[in-house]
This record gives sequence, structure tokens and C-alpha cells, in this order.
Amino acid sequence: MTDLHVNPAASAEGSELLSLLSPRSVAVLGASDNAVKAGGRPIDYMRRQGFAGAIYPVNPNRATIQGLTAYPSLDALPAAPDLVVISVPGSEVEQAIDQCLAIGARGAVIYSSGFAELGEAGAVQQRRLVERARAGGLRLFGPNTQGLANFASGAIAHFSTMINEEPGQDGPVAIVSQSGAGSAIVYGGLRRKGIGVRYMVATGNEADVSAAEVVRAVLHDEQVRVVLLYIESLRDPQVLAQAARLAHERDVPILAVKAGRTRSGQLTASSHTGALAGEDALADAFLRRHGIVRVADFRELAEYCQVFVGSQRPRGDGVVAISNSGATCVLAADAAEDEGLRLVEFDTAGTEALRAVLPSYVSARNPIDMTTALLGQPQIFGRTLDAVAARGAADMIHVGFPIGGEGYDFDDFSAQTGRFAAASGVPVVVSANQEWVAQAFRQHGVPVFDSERAAMRALGLLSRYVQARATVLAAPLAPLEPLAALAAMDATSVPASGGAAAASATITLDEVQSLARLAAAGLPAVAHRLCRDRVQVRRAVAELGLPVVAKGVSASITHKSEYGLVRLGLDSEERALAAFDELDAMLVTLAAEQGVEHGGVLIARQHKGAFELAVGAHRDPVYGPVVMIGQGGVLVEALDDVQFLPAPFSAAQARDAIARLHVARAFGAVRGMPAVDVERLAAMLVALGDWFASGEAGSEAESVDANPVIVPRGDAAPVIVDAVVVRRAADGEVPR
Repeated sequence: MTDLHVNPAASAEGSELLSLLSPRSVAVLGASDNAVKAGGRPIDYMRRQGFAGAIYPVNPNRATIQGLTAYPSLDALPAAPDLVVISVPGSEVEQAIDQCLAIGARGAVIYSSGFAELGEAGAVQQRRLVERARAGGLRLFGPNTQGLANFASGAIAHFSTMINEEPGQDGPVAIVSQSGAGSAIVYGGLRRKGIGVRYMVATGNEADVSAAEVVRAVLHDEQVRVVLLYIESLRDPQVLAQAARLAHERDVPILAVKAGRTRSGQLTASSHTGALAGEDALADAFLRRHGIVRVADFRELAEYCQVFVGSQRPRGDGVVAISNSGATCVLAADAAEDEGLRLVEFDTAGTEALRAVLPSYVSARNPIDMTTALLGQPQIFGRTLDAVAARGAADMIHVGFPIGGEGYDFDDFSAQTGRFAAASGVPVVVSANQEWVAQAFRQHGVPVFDSERAAMRALGLLSRYVQARATVLAAPLAPLEPLAALAAMDATSVPASGGAAAASATITLDEVQSLARLAAAGLPAVAHRLCRDRVQVRRAVAELGLPVVAKGVSASITHKSEYGLVRLGLDSEERALAAFDELDAMLVTLAAEQGVEHGGVLIARQHKGAFELAVGAHRDPVYGPVVMIGQGGVLVEALDDVQFLPAPFSAAQARDAIARLHVARAFGAVRGMPAVDVERLAAMLVALGDWFASGEAGSEAESVDANPVIVPRGDAAPVIVDAVVVRRAADGEVPR
């Protein structure tokens, strides 16, 4: 079925966790007769939602709770429950876990707080819970969670009051959130739009079960058509990458909000790549690499979910706008351009087809301003949609009704729109300012937004998702095995320094060694010679040709220009020899006074180009191997024009990253100058990513900084003219 299923363990883990989201029996430890209390709500919700399984209230002080037989303890239950809700003080949770293990429960939802969210002491307690649970095969949700809900079966182990306000209805959406309140906010937003929800899962502290694992699990349910995700930290990126691949093969979009900043992703200060790789930048790159649609907040998750729920997918980026308002047409056109969408230009046949159905006073051009044509003539609207679709020109359609009133038959308009979208497969969105108009369209499954800009943004997100899905499915599979440094860690054990990988002792290679490593990996390193005397300088000049560059070589110095160890534009043998003498003397002095290593003098061919870029790679303790490209030179950090790519990746993904650089706007042909060969630049990135993500780089390679990379215009390849490679120190090797 899918490449992911060649990993039976991953598939089995997803199916097993899904079964816990569909428990046949639920025990509530700390059950309350008061349906307002956390220990009472799940019982009340399950009874009202028609849960057909067994509900076991556990409370030693009551014989019955909410009309059900109560039990004094878990070991008094008539059968082992699939799931136990733990709603007791934090000090009693360890004992509760032991009881769950003793009776053979498979999962537990821990409402209780007072653990890792309070600091190190709480984190120690939390680790103890996980150790106990894992030893007995018990999976834990939480602690500090509002729980989970399955609205298909009525198994509601979630205590949010939003379920009272917006009663559950099964639907195609799964909500997975590290925030309990966040899960309820998104749930409420969807229900108010008439969209049903199948799963609502809050993972809380993620002592055991992570949000990524839940996403992977719900994707094993064929009824789930969209997954909405809220995360503040990403504990299991490899699992989420695996889930995203499965989602794309099923065409199930994942929309995500990534909020907050974590301590992961910090690297050695000597690495430009690490210094530039802020956690949010890496998170953004990871989500983009795996085709996960990133939105801003809870409201946007619920808002833009509308356009992803249906089966309609655009074939391209062409949009047609229709409205009864000229202002809406103008605003829609502006918004389309802002979203990178193309306003369709009708050909002659398309124009004639529209003229055949539109009144003579309506112009047959896009956007289509229907003015008052729809007053009393609702059939014109449907005929216009059909005429547009018949030509195959519209990949997407926006319909704007800023004001509706007497004379406009919105029951008919909405029915026609719903039928058209279902029959044609063309995505249609509506912008409307009046709630009764919006409701008319929602009743027919048509996404409705409160502005032209929001509607066009929805189409833009959908169009980019379709493009990203195709790119991801064509790209090489990302590594699925967890990083060794994280495999033994839980969510509370990542060191403040950024993980075990960051703590490894490292060796910084000098420039000659670094260029040799990159050249061996197939990267375009500059032609160079290492010289230790004047004879070697003469030979280097003869072999390389003029002009050349001279640099002092030392593994102790990564930024040679700060020490004055670079000489450019050496256009004669005499100048090259003089530069050698000067740099050699400077290194001798630095070695004597500061203990700097004297590695000789590098003579390299000098290259000129239109642009200087920086390229790098590093092993992030959370996201794994990551490649960076950006504007280079000494101002690389200050310019902050960089893009990241979790490796491995495809040439198409490399081209997309290059295109997002601000400097890339100048890469095209301009004023008689040829364009930059972006294909060669992308190929260099792919080669670096493949090398760094493979065993060829060796697990020893920690980071690469290549700056500058000279990028010429025309039919010429980029050239790496300076580089630093950092590797892990071998056992017994002295770090430097």
C-alpha cells in the first residue's frame, strides 16, 4: 500500500495506539457524582454521547455515581478496562499507575498536574511514572492533560466544558494538541461551522505518548480526512515525518500550528549554520519538507480546515473570481496575487461560452462582476459556473457575496454551488459578511470565509498543499529511525545544552582538510594546493594559473580574515611568493605567542562571481541532518537571508528553498546578463544533503560551513572557496 508499511513495527504501533483511542471499556479513578468536576465530566459525556462500552466509576466513598455502580478500587472492577482516567491529586498518581498495571489496563489518561511543567522535581516524578508504565506495557496520555475523545464511539475521556457548549458529532477531522484548551478551542470552532470531529486528543506533558504518535495513529483510521495539530515542541520528528508520508499517500492534509521555542537546535558557537538555525526556522523547514501546512493559530486551524475537508483539489494555480460587487472583484484579484495565484485569462472560446450565459451588460472577463444580473435570475449563477468549468480553465473558484438581501435566492445559489463542486472536483470558496448567507452555503458543504482575503488565502494554502504533496511523494524518504541520542530520552530529559549530540567532543578540521572532505563527497571545492615552502608556491601557481588567493591554514582559526590571514588578487608569481612569506611569518608568530597551529599556506585559484552565498549542514539533535543556504560573506548572520532543508531532499525541494531567498530575486537574466544556473546550485545542495544524511559522511561529521560559495551567472557551476568541517572526536582524541 505504502512505503511506510514496509516498517511493520511502525504500522503496528499506530494501530495499537488507535485502539486506545477507541476503548471498549473506561474506568474513571477519582470519579465524581458532580458532572461539573473533572472526575465527573467524562462519565456524564460518555452517557450522553451514547458510549456502548462499560463505564466503571471508581470511588471508595460512594456505592453509585451518576446512576452507575461505583467500585472502591481498580482491583475491584469486574474486568480490566482498556483505558483508565486518572483524576486524583498528583501525589497519588504513582500508586494509581501501579494499580493500572496490576489489573492489566492498556492505557491511562492522567488529568493530574504537578509534574514536569513545574520544574526538575516534577520532571523526576514524571520520569518515574514512565519507567513504571513502560515496564508493564501501559501507555500514558499526559500527565497534565484534558484527555481524549472519540466522538464516533462516544468514548469521551476529555473534561473540556466545550463539549457541553458544542455537543459532539462524528466527522472527518482529528484534532491533536499539546494544549488541552487548544484542542477545545479548535473543536468549538469546527463545530460552530458544522464540521464534525472524530478524535480530539490533548497530549499534555507527553511523558509517554507524543502528539506525533497520535497523528500517526489517527491516520490509520480511513474515515479521517484532515488532521489538525498544535505543538509547542516536537519530541518525535521522525514519527511525524513518517505520519506525514502516510498522510500524503492517503491525501489527508495535516494543518499545524507550531508555537513557542524550545532549547533544542543549539550548536557549537563556531558554526555559522548552527548560529543561524533558530528552533523556529528549523521547525518551519521541517514542516515544509514534509508537506505539513503551517498556519498561525487555533482560529486558523478551524477556519482553513474547511477547504481541506472535501475531496476537491486544484489541478493548478488558476483562479476565477465571481461576485455581484465590483469592489469584491477588485479585492479578490488583489488577494489572489498576494497568495501567488494566477487570475485565469479566458481564451476566445471561453469568452464566447460566458457571453452565451451572461446578460449583455456583464463583461465576460475575470473577475466576473455580475452586478445585478442575479436579482431574480439565480439560474445565471449556475450556468456561469458550468461555463467556466467546461473550458477547464479554472483550477479554483472564488464567489463573493458581500451583501445579500431581497431578490437574491441564496438557497438556490448555495445548492448550485454545492452540486457544482461535488460534480466538477473544482474547489469553490465563498466570502460572505452575513451569517445567514454563510449558513446557506455551509449547509451544502461549501467553505465560507468572512473576507475575500481569507477566502483566497484558503485557496492559496490548498494549492500549495497539492504542490507540496506531489513534491514530497517524489522526494527520497527521510530517515525513519529515531536519532540514537533521543531514542533513550523522554520529553523531560533533553539536556539544556540541546541534547547528547551537542555535548559530543569535536575536532575542527583546517581548511585544506575540510575542502578535501567536501571534494570527496562530490561537492565543487575550489582547486587549491597546500604549500610549506616557496618551491611549492611556484608549482601551485603554475598548475592553478593566475590570479590566485593565499590563506594561512590553521585548525585553530576558523575566521581567517579576522587575523589578516587572507590575500586576494595575487596576479603574479612574485606577489604569490611575497604573500606566502608574509602569511608564513604571521603563523609562526601566532604559534609562538598564542599556541595557534601552523598548517601551512593554501594557494587557491581565485574565482569571481555575481553572488556570494553561504552553504552549510549540521546534525540537529531533534531534526537530524539539516542543510542551510543563504546570503554569504562576512555579514551572513546580519543579513539573515537563509533557508533550511532537513536532509535528504529532492532537487525540486532545493529549488524551492533557493527561490525563497531574497537574493534569489536577482538570479534571473537581467539587463543583458544571463541567469544563474539554479539547477547546478540545487544539485550542490542535494549532494551535500545526501552526503550528510548518509553513512558516507560518517556519523562523525557534525557540521559543515562553506562560506563563501561563489555563484556566477551563465553556464557555470558554483564553487566553494572556503569551508570548515567539524567532526566528532574519536575515543581518546583530544577535542579542538
